[in-house]
Amino acid sequence: MIDQWLQHKWFLRIIALALAILLYFMVAETSSSTSSSSALPIVGQSSMVLDVPVEVFFDEVQYVAYNVPEELNVELQGPSSSLTMTRLVKDYQVFVDLTNLGTGFHRVPVEARGFGGDVNVKLERDTVEIYIDRKQTVEVPVSVNMLNKDQLPEGYVVGDAEIEPTTVKVSGGASRIQNVKEITLNIDVANQNQTFTRELPPTILDANGNPLNVTVEPNIIRVTVPVYEQSAVVPIEVVTTGDVADEYRLVDTLLADTEVRVFAPTDVLANLDVIETIPIDLGGLDGNNKVTATLQLPDGATALGKKEVEVQLLVRGIDDTRDNSGELTERVRLTVPVSVRGFDRTNYTLRSPDVVSVTLSGKRALLENVTSNSVGVTLDLTGLPSGLHGVDVDYEVPKGVTVVSPKTIDVELTSVDDETETSSLQ
Repeated sequence: MIDQWLQHKWFLRIIALALAILLYFMVAETSSSTSSSSALPIVGQSSMVLDVPVEVFFDEVQYVAYNVPEELNVELQGPSSSLTMTRLVKDYQVFVDLTNLGTGFHRVPVEARGFGGDVNVKLERDTVEIYIDRKQTVEVPVSVNMLNKDQLPEGYVVGDAEIEPTTVKVSGGASRIQNVKEITLNIDVANQNQTFTRELPPTILDANGNPLNVTVEPNIIRVTVPVYEQSAVVPIEVVTTGDVADEYRLVDTLLADTEVRVFAPTDVLANLDVIETIPIDLGGLDGNNKVTATLQLPDGATALGKKEVEVQLLVRGIDDTRDNSGELTERVRLTVPVSVRGFDRTNYTLRSPDVVSVTLSGKRALLENVTSNSVGVTLDLTGLPSGLHGVDVDYEVPKGVTVVSPKTIDVELTSVDDETETSSLQ
């Protein structure tokens, strides 16, 4: 009986139709439940959601556009095969066209293309309100703000930061960058005991502390922060031993460098007046001579900026009268008050010596009449930022008198804001 049915063509057609219908529903069900990462389906409708970057078309040379979303959520519906091809090929765009718009606020449509004619596209937003501003570029200086200087190891200080480059170009909407006068980089120096370098991206914040949408060139700033033990510049004094040859005398000792930086704890530096050379032996010297003298490291000091110094020994015959007629002599040292100019008392506090020991040279008869009141010592602090600085000294001395040392004096400027913050933490 069954064999007869199987031989009947209409029976076979009905069975084939039933199997085809069953297979269709099985494939459709499988397609609708399969994720976007599944293999290409053969038939059926499906949907998927993409996060698509928003492109902007406008004159980027002259204008800047604000408030444009970086990406939008896009829902796609259509044949599974078309959606899968869209996901794989990625030949689509979501964009806003601003090419014919001027400055100001504009509400513009969000457009999409490249998703295929048989795919239904639904955008998260149909329009966006954007702001167009005229593009402007300004050059501004870069500064460094040292954080946590009070947390440096005992006996260490930071010097002036080396910034490369010292200025950058900031580009953005004219209304956004009109108040950008400086870029300040914050660098934490806590627990640092040696010079270090950081490469930092410059960030410009608005009045609310949020990053400002501008471009900065270059986009990396290299900052080197010198960290060293506390130090001071101290005059060098030549020490000799022995005697020159008979019928000769030592007229003077002339130093190539008259001062040296000494690294030491604060209490040691406070008691240092001079750095002496290891005694130079004059035994039997009967003429001028140039020697290299070694500097003595004082007790409690850790290092000197240099270990040796060139010394010119001036030796004359005992009957040579050039000294009496005005040979230079380096034997007058006076304690002179220090004055400053260009100091911004509103924003900084100052730590500097009130007096300094000044070494002078000149004709003996002239030096005998020179007093502390005859010498002016001034430090120009104009434009100096917060930190430790070796400042060149401006001198006023009588005509014919030469200043031997010091050439620089260390001062430390502390921002009033930093000092207030430190006090509040204590």
